[in-house]
Amino acid sequence: MRPMKRKNSVRFAVHRSGKIYILIAIVLGILALNGGNNFHYLAAASVLGYMAASGEAGKLNIKGAALALSFPDEIYADTPFAVKIEIRNSKRFSSISLLDVTLCGASAFFPLILPGGKKTAMLELIVPSRGMNEIEGVTLSSVYPFCLFTCSTFVPYPAMLTAFPKPVIAGDVIRLASLMDEDEMENQAISLKGRSELLADSDLVGVRPYAEGDPMKLIHWKSSARTGTLKSRLYDSSGGGKIIDLDKLAEGDRERGLSYASGEIMESIRTGEAIGLLDRGKLHAVSMAKPDKLSMLTALAFYE
Repeated sequence: MRPMKRKNSVRFAVHRSGKIYILIAIVLGILALNGGNNFHYLAAASVLGYMAASGEAGKLNIKGAALALSFPDEIYADTPFAVKIEIRNSKRFSSISLLDVTLCGASAFFPLILPGGKKTAMLELIVPSRGMNEIEGVTLSSVYPFCLFTCSTFVPYPAMLTAFPKPVIAGDVIRLASLMDEDEMENQAISLKGRSELLADSDLVGVRPYAEGDPMKLIHWKSSARTGTLKSRLYDSSGGGKIIDLDKLAEGDRERGLSYASGEIMESIRTGEAIGLLDRGKLHAVSMAKPDKLSMLTALAFYE
């Protein structure tokens, strides 16, 4: 997480109830001017003072709010994904109340954050296209304390998100008869049959240090217990796993082909199976490791 504090000035917008309140203040002001009654003057002054106090309280309410965002490893275009938002109250003596956090049109609500405390929420976002998507920042707003004004401030939080192609799990359709015939599929060594088991033990060639994202079933528990550090099985994938010929898939309807490839890699992350990607004659090695699969998805995201 990367906390950032508010940098821009606070803005005020009159809430619906605030408009009614301002109208009452104007009426009392007119009565005071026309009637010359001290009570009317006192009532008008009280209403105006109450309104000013509301604005100042709202400004102080969001002061000291610091935020941090956590984005997932896998972000797919036109597919909902969750962003973790953490709000920390850096003030020592006062709470933050009725806080709305808006990111790219989606909002999360924090009713109360105690002094020195923090709260988290999950926000669902969608990015429209594959490739690089930019996030400029987050808006913090609140109607505290009397729902007369909406007090808001923009928090710069620049982030560049890589969105992979929208995944398509097409089942039998993934045989892609419209893109290539059976002979071409065999010649290109593309296996489009799902496989959830590990490779046979005969393909085991050793162990390697555990990499973040490795499936649990890849862990070699005996070696891990002996060395005191997690170890993962290393397989010879020359005789197993899928190899996706990206150039073949991208012929014709490029985006559909990229979506099929993205769906296959996404499914392989879930099942832990080995998969490879052939891109313009360059083979991304057949691998079970999640970091390698994310690298393949990145290649799909920026495929031209």
